[in-house]
Amino acid sequence: MTAGSAGIDLEVRHRPVQERGRVRFDAILSAARELLAECGLEGFTIEDVASRAGIPVGSVYQFFPNKFAIVAELDARDTEALVEDLVASSGRFRFGDDWQSETNDLIDLVAAHWVDDPTRRAVWLAMRSTAATRSLAAEHSRALVNTLLPMIQGLTEGQPLDEQVTICEVVVEMSQSLLHFSVSDGEPNPATVRELKRMLRAYLRAVSLR
Repeated sequence: MTAGSAGIDLEVRHRPVQERGRVRFDAILSAARELLAECGLEGFTIEDVASRAGIPVGSVYQFFPNKFAIVAELDARDTEALVEDLVASSGRFRFGDDWQSETNDLIDLVAAHWVDDPTRRAVWLAMRSTAATRSLAAEHSRALVNTLLPMIQGLTEGQPLDEQVTICEVVVEMSQSLLHFSVSDGEPNPATVRELKRMLRAYLRAVSLR
């Protein structure tokens, strides 16, 4: 994605096909993820990424035009991993008679991604740093919305599609924001996750009665 008037190119320049290139590509991402968690987005440069990855600076620029593009790729991977997990577990979430327990289980599944990989918080936060990255983050969120939609439709049967999509958007944004908050001090906060479950159950109960 190119950020138009914002002028920030977020496109990967080259996706490697050969094994050597894939190893370097992954090393760049791993190094950038570590630096992002340690220093924040403003605290590192492409040169720092190259040094941490143990590769020439030119090799980083072969794949990425700037550090924002690296962060965008990290967020894309984080989103893809969560979508894959949701799809693989979709049979557990029918949102029928036992929808309240299913809501709790769904939040536990998503929360595990934030707890198991503390760097997810740094990536999520960095994606909100510019207009370009915020726009791309919204696209990634839509992938989560589209994944959740068939599940939520079991609870909102008969409601217009645009309203069902809005409900999913609220669920996604509420969950991601509060799960980010739940690990904001570097340690998981079960109380925040518990309150998120309570909020979502109340919200879904309300929308199911429309």
